[in-house]
Amino acid sequence: MKSRLAIAVTLWGWTIFISWLSYDYIEYQARWLIHIFQPVYSYEIHSFHVLIILIPFIYTLLGYLVNEREKLLGKSKESEEKYRKLSLHDELTDLHNRRGFEFLVEQQLKIANRTKKGMFLLFADADNLKWINDNFGHQEGDKALIDTANILKKHVRKSDILARIGGDEFAALIDKTREDLPEILIQRLGESISLYNAEGTRSFKLSLSIGFAHYDPTSPCSIKDLLNHADKNMYEQKQVKKNNPP
Repeated sequence: MKSRLAIAVTLWGWTIFISWLSYDYIEYQARWLIHIFQPVYSYEIHSFHVLIILIPFIYTLLGYLVNEREKLLGKSKESEEKYRKLSLHDELTDLHNRRGFEFLVEQQLKIANRTKKGMFLLFADADNLKWINDNFGHQEGDKALIDTANILKKHVRKSDILARIGGDEFAALIDKTREDLPEILIQRLGESISLYNAEGTRSFKLSLSIGFAHYDPTSPCSIKDLLNHADKNMYEQKQVKKNNPP
């Protein structure tokens, strides 16, 4: 499919040619073809006729070259977009990767600092992933990560930032809409995981350890500090689960 610019260039050349033919026809009527092709002894007139006849073909060639250039630019843009997406995207879970997460969170924290609106950082770790890999294979381990990501997607809004930031680690930056949001999310995620395990569609059971950190725009901190705080909170929960197995 030709680009609009290529079509416009080609049409412009043919428009010039047809306009000249029309003028010549009006001027010489029935003798117009004789006028065009008759031998002339004026170099200027002969050159002019040759140029006019060549114009549509020259502009057609230019249109072709413009179209090829547009195609190359389009492919280059597609490749650039694909590379950009891959550099910020986790292909396995269809979430942002760590690079994408940190890039987007940095922008959101700047907005939070301006609007003075607090946020929560959720940090989740898929428990026993190594055990799943060792006992059922890495394909099942990948399924565990995909299923964990899908459960998180159900409870994290599209307007928030959800990512897989490590092998079995997930994080989400969430708008602080209410103070008890962490407790609500933990409860809902726990219910979804219990329902998932009860269905028994996999040879393994999922388990999540979750931690939260609160971002206060009146006392800003770095993304790294925020992640470390949430990670510490998550690790404490994981230890509690180990010490008090169901």
